[in-house]
Amino acid sequence: MKGIHESVLMSALRAFFVTFFGVLGISIALIAIGLTYYGIVSATGEEAFSSKVKILPDAEGKRKKLGINVPVLLQIDIDGKIGSGKITSANIEEILLASREDAFQDSRVKGVLLVIDSPGGGVNDSDIIYRLVMQYKERYKVPVFAYIDGLCASGGYYIACATDKIYASGGSLIGSIGVISWPPFVNLVDTLEKIGASTLTLSAGKGKDEMNPFKTWHPGEQDQYQSLINFYYQRFVDIVSSNRSLPKENITHELGAKVLPAPEALQMGLIDKSDCFRTQVLADLVKAAGIEGKYQVVGFETKSWWKKYLKEEPTSPLITGKLKHEFSFPSHSDNPCSYIFIP
Repeated sequence: MKGIHESVLMSALRAFFVTFFGVLGISIALIAIGLTYYGIVSATGEEAFSSKVKILPDAEGKRKKLGINVPVLLQIDIDGKIGSGKITSANIEEILLASREDAFQDSRVKGVLLVIDSPGGGVNDSDIIYRLVMQYKERYKVPVFAYIDGLCASGGYYIACATDKIYASGGSLIGSIGVISWPPFVNLVDTLEKIGASTLTLSAGKGKDEMNPFKTWHPGEQDQYQSLINFYYQRFVDIVSSNRSLPKENITHELGAKVLPAPEALQMGLIDKSDCFRTQVLADLVKAAGIEGKYQVVGFETKSWWKKYLKEEPTSPLITGKLKHEFSFPSHSDNPCSYIFIP
Protein backbone atom coordinates (compact mmCIF):
# COMPACT_ATOMS: atom_id res chain seq x y z
CA MET A 1 0.00 0.00 0.00
CA LYS A 2 2.86 2.34 0.80
CA GLY A 3 4.35 1.85 -2.65
CA ILE A 4 0.96 2.54 -4.27
CA HIS A 5 0.54 5.77 -2.32
CA GLU A 6 4.03 6.94 -3.30
CA SER A 7 3.34 6.10 -6.93
CA VAL A 8 0.10 8.09 -6.89
CA LEU A 9 1.84 11.02 -5.19
CA MET A 10 4.67 11.02 -7.74
CA SER A 11 2.19 10.90 -10.60
CA ALA A 12 0.27 13.85 -9.14
CA LEU A 13 3.45 15.86 -8.66
CA ARG A 14 4.58 15.05 -12.18
CA ALA A 15 1.24 16.13 -13.61
CA PHE A 16 1.35 19.35 -11.57
CA PHE A 17 4.81 20.33 -12.76
CA VAL A 18 4.04 19.46 -16.37
CA THR A 19 0.93 21.66 -16.23
CA PHE A 20 2.73 24.47 -14.36
CA PHE A 21 5.66 24.69 -16.75
CA GLY A 22 3.33 24.34 -19.71
CA VAL A 23 1.29 27.34 -18.57
CA LEU A 24 4.49 29.25 -17.77
CA GLY A 25 5.85 28.56 -21.24
CA ILE A 26 2.64 29.71 -22.91
CA SER A 27 2.62 32.89 -20.76
CA ILE A 28 6.20 33.73 -21.71
CA ALA A 29 5.39 33.16 -25.37
CA LEU A 30 2.34 35.44 -25.17
CA ILE A 31 4.38 38.17 -23.47
CA ALA A 32 7.07 37.89 -26.15
CA ILE A 33 4.45 38.10 -28.89
CA GLY A 34 2.85 41.11 -27.20
CA LEU A 35 6.16 42.94 -26.88
CA THR A 36 7.01 42.18 -30.49
CA TYR A 37 3.61 43.42 -31.62
CA TYR A 38 4.01 46.59 -29.58
CA GLY A 39 7.29 47.37 -31.30
CA ILE A 40 6.04 46.68 -34.82
CA VAL A 41 4.97 49.59 -36.96
CA SER A 42 1.19 49.62 -37.19
CA ALA A 43 -0.52 50.94 -40.28
CA THR A 44 -3.82 52.75 -40.71
CA GLY A 45 -4.81 53.94 -44.17
CA GLU A 46 -1.73 55.32 -45.87
CA GLU A 47 0.15 56.17 -42.69
CA ALA A 48 2.51 54.01 -40.64
CA PHE A 49 3.24 55.00 -37.05
CA SER A 50 6.17 53.56 -35.12
CA SER A 51 5.79 52.47 -31.51
CA LYS A 52 7.46 55.72 -30.37
CA VAL A 53 4.75 57.91 -31.86
CA LYS A 54 1.49 58.63 -30.06
CA ILE A 55 -1.58 60.28 -31.52
CA LEU A 56 -2.85 63.19 -29.38
CA PRO A 57 -6.20 65.02 -29.34
CA ASP A 58 -6.60 67.86 -31.80
CA ALA A 59 -8.39 71.17 -31.19
CA GLU A 60 -11.72 69.35 -31.36
CA GLY A 61 -10.64 66.76 -28.82
CA LYS A 62 -10.39 63.97 -31.40
CA ARG A 63 -7.58 61.47 -31.94
CA LYS A 64 -7.34 60.25 -35.51
CA LYS A 65 -4.70 58.49 -37.57
CA LEU A 66 -4.69 60.17 -40.94
CA GLY A 67 -2.86 59.88 -44.25
CA ILE A 68 0.85 60.38 -44.78
CA ASN A 69 0.33 63.71 -46.56
CA VAL A 70 -1.64 65.31 -43.74
CA PRO A 71 0.12 68.23 -41.93
CA VAL A 72 1.37 67.53 -38.40
CA LEU A 73 1.60 69.55 -35.19
CA LEU A 74 4.25 68.24 -32.79
CA GLN A 75 3.55 68.35 -29.05
CA ILE A 76 6.45 68.10 -26.60
CA ASP A 77 5.65 67.69 -22.90
CA ILE A 78 8.05 69.44 -20.50
CA ASP A 79 6.62 67.84 -17.37
CA GLY A 80 8.89 67.35 -14.41
CA LYS A 81 12.39 68.31 -13.38
CA ILE A 82 14.54 69.42 -16.30
CA GLY A 83 17.74 67.43 -16.67
CA SER A 84 16.37 64.21 -15.17
CA GLY A 85 14.00 61.46 -16.24
CA LYS A 86 12.68 62.06 -19.73
CA ILE A 87 13.19 65.85 -19.71
CA THR A 88 16.83 65.90 -20.78
CA SER A 89 18.39 67.83 -23.61
CA ALA A 90 19.31 64.54 -25.30
CA ASN A 91 15.69 63.33 -25.28
CA ILE A 92 14.32 66.62 -26.56
CA GLU A 93 16.92 66.69 -29.32
CA GLU A 94 15.94 63.15 -30.31
CA ILE A 95 12.27 64.19 -30.53
CA LEU A 96 13.09 67.19 -32.71
CA LEU A 97 15.28 65.10 -35.00
CA ALA A 98 12.66 62.34 -35.28
CA SER A 99 10.05 64.94 -36.26
CA ARG A 100 11.93 65.47 -39.53
CA GLU A 101 12.65 61.85 -40.39
CA ASP A 102 10.87 58.81 -41.87
CA ALA A 103 7.10 59.35 -41.94
CA PHE A 104 7.56 63.00 -40.91
CA GLN A 105 10.04 64.09 -43.54
CA ASP A 106 9.24 66.55 -46.30
CA SER A 107 8.36 69.22 -43.72
CA ARG A 108 5.14 67.60 -42.51
CA VAL A 109 5.54 69.24 -39.09
CA LYS A 110 4.01 72.70 -39.44
CA GLY A 111 4.11 73.80 -35.81
CA VAL A 112 5.26 72.84 -32.31
CA LEU A 113 3.44 73.03 -28.99
CA LEU A 114 5.37 72.83 -25.71
CA VAL A 115 3.10 71.79 -22.84
CA ILE A 116 4.90 72.82 -19.66
CA ASP A 117 4.42 71.79 -16.04
CA SER A 118 7.90 72.01 -14.55
CA PRO A 119 9.60 73.40 -11.44
CA GLY A 120 12.80 73.95 -13.43
CA GLY A 121 16.03 72.03 -13.10
CA GLY A 122 19.58 71.90 -14.45
CA VAL A 123 20.84 75.06 -16.11
CA ASN A 124 22.78 73.17 -18.79
CA ASP A 125 19.79 71.14 -19.97
CA SER A 126 17.50 74.17 -19.74
CA ASP A 127 19.86 76.25 -21.85
CA ILE A 128 20.42 73.49 -24.43
CA ILE A 129 16.69 72.82 -24.79
CA TYR A 130 16.09 76.56 -25.16
CA ARG A 131 18.67 76.73 -27.96
CA LEU A 132 17.35 73.56 -29.63
CA VAL A 133 13.84 75.02 -29.80
CA MET A 134 15.14 78.37 -31.10
CA GLN A 135 17.21 76.61 -33.75
CA TYR A 136 14.31 74.40 -34.81
CA LYS A 137 11.82 77.21 -35.36
CA GLU A 138 14.39 79.35 -37.19
CA ARG A 139 15.64 76.52 -39.39
CA TYR A 140 12.23 75.19 -40.41
CA LYS A 141 10.28 78.45 -40.18
CA VAL A 142 7.47 76.99 -38.06
CA PRO A 143 5.52 78.65 -35.22
CA VAL A 144 6.24 77.37 -31.71
CA PHE A 145 3.77 78.00 -28.88
CA ALA A 146 3.98 77.18 -25.17
CA TYR A 147 1.05 76.14 -23.02
CA ILE A 148 1.60 76.26 -19.26
CA ASP A 149 -0.69 73.95 -17.36
CA GLY A 150 0.48 73.93 -13.75
CA LEU A 151 3.89 75.28 -12.80
CA CYS A 152 6.40 76.99 -15.08
CA ALA A 153 9.28 78.18 -12.94
CA SER A 154 12.98 78.86 -13.41
CA GLY A 155 14.30 76.46 -16.07
CA GLY A 156 10.75 75.82 -17.25
CA TYR A 157 10.25 79.52 -17.98
CA TYR A 158 13.76 79.71 -19.45
CA ILE A 159 12.63 77.18 -22.10
CA ALA A 160 9.24 78.87 -22.58
CA CYS A 161 11.05 82.03 -23.65
CA ALA A 162 12.11 80.24 -26.85
CA THR A 163 8.50 80.14 -28.08
CA ASP A 164 6.58 82.70 -30.12
CA LYS A 165 3.64 82.89 -27.71
CA ILE A 166 3.09 81.71 -24.14
CA TYR A 167 -0.39 80.65 -23.03
CA ALA A 168 -1.39 79.52 -19.53
CA SER A 169 -4.33 77.95 -17.78
CA GLY A 170 -6.05 80.10 -15.18
CA GLY A 171 -4.57 78.24 -12.21
CA SER A 172 -0.97 78.13 -13.44
CA LEU A 173 2.01 79.68 -11.67
CA ILE A 174 4.79 81.39 -13.65
CA GLY A 175 8.13 83.03 -12.96
CA SER A 176 11.08 82.48 -10.64
CA ILE A 177 13.71 84.36 -12.62
CA GLY A 178 16.59 83.79 -10.24
CA VAL A 179 19.44 81.51 -9.18
CA ILE A 180 20.60 80.53 -5.72
CA SER A 181 23.01 78.02 -4.24
CA TRP A 182 21.13 74.87 -3.28
CA PRO A 183 21.61 72.81 -1.28
CA PRO A 184 23.36 75.40 0.89
CA PHE A 185 27.04 75.01 1.66
CA VAL A 186 27.44 73.52 5.13
CA ASN A 187 30.53 73.78 7.31
CA LEU A 188 31.11 70.86 9.71
CA VAL A 189 34.41 71.92 11.26
CA ASP A 190 32.97 72.83 14.69
CA THR A 191 30.90 69.66 14.80
CA LEU A 192 33.92 67.48 14.00
CA GLU A 193 35.98 69.20 16.69
CA LYS A 194 33.30 68.50 19.29
CA ILE A 195 33.33 64.79 18.58
CA GLY A 196 37.12 64.68 18.32
CA ALA A 197 37.30 63.92 14.61
CA SER A 198 39.49 65.46 11.92
CA THR A 199 39.72 65.17 8.13
CA LEU A 200 42.35 65.60 5.44
CA THR A 201 41.48 66.47 1.86
CA LEU A 202 44.14 66.12 -0.84
CA SER A 203 43.82 68.50 -3.79
CA ALA A 204 45.85 70.21 -6.48
CA GLY A 205 45.06 73.45 -8.26
CA LYS A 206 44.33 76.86 -6.83
CA GLY A 207 40.85 77.05 -5.36
CA LYS A 208 40.09 73.34 -5.83
CA ASP A 209 39.44 72.93 -2.10
CA GLU A 210 37.30 76.05 -1.72
CA MET A 211 34.09 75.72 0.33
CA ASN A 212 35.19 72.31 1.59
CA PRO A 213 32.73 71.55 4.42
CA PHE A 214 35.45 69.86 6.47
CA LYS A 215 37.83 72.82 6.80
CA THR A 216 37.60 76.40 8.03
CA TRP A 217 36.49 78.75 5.26
CA HIS A 218 38.50 81.85 4.48
CA PRO A 219 37.07 85.19 3.34
CA GLY A 220 36.51 85.25 -0.41
CA GLU A 221 36.21 81.48 -0.94
CA GLN A 222 32.65 81.90 -2.11
CA ASP A 223 33.56 84.43 -4.80
CA GLN A 224 34.02 81.82 -7.54
CA TYR A 225 30.60 80.32 -6.86
CA GLN A 226 28.97 83.72 -6.67
CA SER A 227 30.46 84.65 -10.04
CA LEU A 228 28.97 81.50 -11.59
CA ILE A 229 25.58 82.29 -10.11
CA ASN A 230 25.82 85.88 -11.37
CA PHE A 231 26.77 84.65 -14.86
CA TYR A 232 23.81 82.31 -15.18
CA TYR A 233 21.44 84.82 -13.64
CA GLN A 234 22.50 87.54 -16.10
CA ARG A 235 22.06 85.13 -19.02
CA PHE A 236 18.59 84.24 -17.72
CA VAL A 237 17.66 87.94 -17.47
CA ASP A 238 18.99 88.64 -20.96
CA ILE A 239 16.95 85.79 -22.46
CA VAL A 240 13.73 86.91 -20.76
CA SER A 241 14.33 90.55 -21.70
CA SER A 242 15.07 89.87 -25.38
CA ASN A 243 12.31 87.33 -25.96
CA ARG A 244 9.58 89.00 -23.91
CA SER A 245 10.51 92.62 -24.71
CA LEU A 246 10.80 93.48 -21.03
CA PRO A 247 13.27 96.04 -19.65
CA LYS A 248 16.04 94.38 -17.66
CA GLU A 249 15.45 96.80 -14.81
CA ASN A 250 11.85 95.57 -14.48
CA ILE A 251 13.03 91.96 -14.36
CA THR A 252 15.76 92.50 -11.77
CA HIS A 253 14.07 95.11 -9.55
CA GLU A 254 10.35 94.46 -9.89
CA LEU A 255 9.81 90.85 -10.94
CA GLY A 256 12.84 89.32 -9.27
CA ALA A 257 12.37 85.65 -8.44
CA LYS A 258 8.65 85.96 -7.75
CA VAL A 259 6.28 83.21 -8.82
CA LEU A 260 3.05 84.77 -10.05
CA PRO A 261 -0.45 83.44 -10.71
CA ALA A 262 -1.28 83.42 -14.40
CA PRO A 263 -3.43 86.62 -14.36
CA GLU A 264 -0.61 88.58 -12.69
CA ALA A 265 1.99 87.03 -14.99
CA LEU A 266 -0.11 88.29 -17.92
CA GLN A 267 -0.13 91.83 -16.52
CA MET A 268 3.64 91.73 -16.03
CA GLY A 269 4.24 90.56 -19.59
CA LEU A 270 5.55 87.11 -18.76
CA ILE A 271 2.83 85.41 -20.83
CA ASP A 272 0.57 86.37 -23.73
CA LYS A 273 -2.77 84.84 -22.70
CA SER A 274 -4.28 83.51 -19.47
CA ASP A 275 -7.28 81.31 -18.62
CA CYS A 276 -6.72 79.17 -21.69
CA PHE A 277 -7.41 75.55 -22.57
CA ARG A 278 -5.11 73.41 -24.68
CA THR A 279 -7.76 73.26 -27.41
CA GLN A 280 -7.69 77.05 -27.77
CA VAL A 281 -3.90 77.08 -28.03
CA LEU A 282 -4.01 74.36 -30.69
CA ALA A 283 -6.62 76.28 -32.68
CA ASP A 284 -4.40 79.37 -32.65
CA LEU A 285 -1.36 77.29 -33.61
CA VAL A 286 -3.25 75.79 -36.56
CA LYS A 287 -3.97 79.31 -37.84
CA ALA A 288 -0.39 80.47 -37.27
CA ALA A 289 0.90 77.43 -39.17
CA GLY A 290 -1.39 78.17 -42.11
CA ILE A 291 -3.05 74.75 -41.92
CA GLU A 292 -6.36 74.38 -43.72
CA GLY A 293 -8.44 71.24 -43.37
CA LYS A 294 -7.26 68.04 -41.70
CA TYR A 295 -4.15 67.82 -39.54
CA GLN A 296 -2.58 65.45 -37.01
CA VAL A 297 -1.27 66.15 -33.50
CA VAL A 298 1.51 63.77 -32.48
CA GLY A 299 3.95 63.25 -29.64
CA PHE A 300 6.90 60.93 -29.10
CA GLU A 301 7.45 58.49 -26.25
CA THR A 302 10.87 59.12 -24.75
CA LYS A 303 11.01 56.17 -22.36
CA SER A 304 10.05 52.51 -22.24
CA TRP A 305 6.32 51.93 -22.60
CA TRP A 306 5.99 50.05 -19.31
CA LYS A 307 7.50 52.93 -17.32
CA LYS A 308 4.44 55.09 -17.89
CA TYR A 309 2.58 52.82 -15.49
CA LEU A 310 5.09 53.45 -12.70
CA LYS A 311 4.20 56.20 -10.29
CA GLU A 312 6.38 59.30 -10.28
CA GLU A 313 6.61 61.93 -7.59
CA PRO A 314 4.15 64.71 -8.46
CA THR A 315 5.65 68.15 -8.94
CA SER A 316 2.57 70.29 -9.45
CA PRO A 317 1.83 72.50 -6.42
CA LEU A 318 -1.85 71.96 -7.12
CA ILE A 319 -1.29 68.31 -6.11
CA THR A 320 1.52 68.43 -3.54
CA GLY A 321 0.54 71.68 -1.82
CA LYS A 322 4.21 72.73 -2.05
CA LEU A 323 5.74 75.26 -4.38
CA LYS A 324 9.21 74.14 -5.42
CA HIS A 325 11.10 75.62 -8.34
CA GLU A 326 14.69 74.93 -9.20
CA PHE A 327 17.34 76.21 -11.58
CA SER A 328 20.58 74.37 -10.97
CA PHE A 329 24.04 73.83 -12.38
CA PRO A 330 26.86 71.49 -11.36
CA SER A 331 29.95 72.97 -9.78
CA HIS A 332 33.46 71.57 -9.82
CA SER A 333 33.04 70.45 -6.19
CA ASP A 334 29.96 68.40 -7.13
CA ASN A 335 27.68 70.73 -5.17
CA PRO A 336 24.69 71.70 -7.31
CA CYS A 337 23.75 75.37 -7.33
CA SER A 338 20.09 75.96 -7.88
CA TYR A 339 17.12 78.09 -7.11
CA ILE A 340 14.61 76.44 -4.83
CA PHE A 341 11.72 77.89 -2.85
CA ILE A 342 9.47 75.90 -0.52
CA PRO A 343 6.95 77.93 1.46
